[in-house]
Amino acid sequence: MPPLQLVAPEGPVTEPGKAPALWVELEYPDGGRQIAKGFAMAWTRDAVYAQWVEFSRAREAWVRPAQCTRRQLLVENRSNT
Repeated sequence: MPPLQLVAPEGPVTEPGKAPALWVELEYPDGGRQIAKGFAMAWTRDAVYAQWVEFSRAREAWVRPAQCTRRQLLVENRSNT
């Protein structure tokens, strides 16, 4: 069952060169909730276009900004020096 999502907003949409990492709280029609690791693919003042992986498939939905929290990605030093 797909999560609830907003109607795609009208007006100016910001599309970043590199999508910021976020935690997105997904809400489902049956009242269930799930927090997923995702990315903010675009946003407006009133909505965030979030992308996450669920059951090995990329999923996307417009959600309220209040459902999103920035997350930090760990960067590993892969040099052998």
